[in-house]
Amino acid sequence: MIKPSLGIDVSKLDLSLSLLIDNKHYQTKIDNNQHGFKSFEKWIKKHNIQHVKACMEATGSYGRSFAHYLYNNQHDVHIVNPLCINAFAKSKLSRHKTDQVDRKLIAEFAQQNDLPLYSPREKNLQVLQDLYRCLQNLKHQAKQVQNYLENKKHLANSVCKAYARLEKSISKETIAVEAEINTLIDKTEDIKNKVTHIQTIPGIGRLTAVAILAEAPCLDNFTNARELAAYAGLTPKHKTSGTSVKGRSTISKMGSSTLRKALYFPAIVAKKHNPIFVKLNQKLASKGKPTKLILIAIMRKLLHIIFGVVKHNKPFDPNFCSSHLRQYQNLKKVGKLQSHWIL
Repeated sequence: MIKPSLGIDVSKLDLSLSLLIDNKHYQTKIDNNQHGFKSFEKWIKKHNIQHVKACMEATGSYGRSFAHYLYNNQHDVHIVNPLCINAFAKSKLSRHKTDQVDRKLIAEFAQQNDLPLYSPREKNLQVLQDLYRCLQNLKHQAKQVQNYLENKKHLANSVCKAYARLEKSISKETIAVEAEINTLIDKTEDIKNKVTHIQTIPGIGRLTAVAILAEAPCLDNFTNARELAAYAGLTPKHKTSGTSVKGRSTISKMGSSTLRKALYFPAIVAKKHNPIFVKLNQKLASKGKPTKLILIAIMRKLLHIIFGVVKHNKPFDPNFCSSHLRQYQNLKKVGKLQSHWIL
């Protein structure tokens, strides 16, 4: 018997639900809080259902509590890229964009596809992610205030004072959040080891190491580094068809933009100071490749090395990387490449 599918359209205050049983939709709306979650259990029991295949889009933190609730109550939980639902809606020629339509589409998508199961992040890693995103938001707000103050000669004196107080307050909170991040790392041995090992890669600083651990899922979920690169949206996107269409290849960007952003400046540093990437830069530049393409290639290679360092729980070893790459290339030539070689 096929397990009933539950499509969940998430918003700040409520959750729109569509329960798909034998190709028939049963719909309701509940509050996005613990009281609403309990009413959900009563609702599915009215339909003689104990467990569901629940699916929601990865659209932020609003759905996190309900996902945890479903997971803790032995339901199958799937959190999918919104692009998947968007493409599914187009395949069905859906003409509308409403909560009622979306929850039905999500339920049907879940029923027709074999999806990876969701499991909550380890608690300290989730706290690290929240702190890192808070830190980035504070820095963004600080930059906005600084931009306003650059124009202070055209502003009233009282407005300038208000912005100055706000800048001071943001600076204070930024320091406090940075201290909390450091405290969390120091008291969590596993995170501390991973941050230390990632920092052994030339071009990677402490904040970048924190960003990688905060924004990437548990690396045990990936079988190789290509999957992690795909998650970051750094894999190629080709556009060819027959003999007439030969579009320019780009990166897919179908992944975490925050993770890509965290790797950009480290790639610039690694390009000049990491021996492996200095050679890569020279090789690609000699072929006439543009600077932006070279940086993207370095970002992806950096992510591959980070994957290896974290996966094997060892510091960066440039000699190991060089010898491993030579063996990889030799195996590729003779057609004996195994999956565990794909770092």
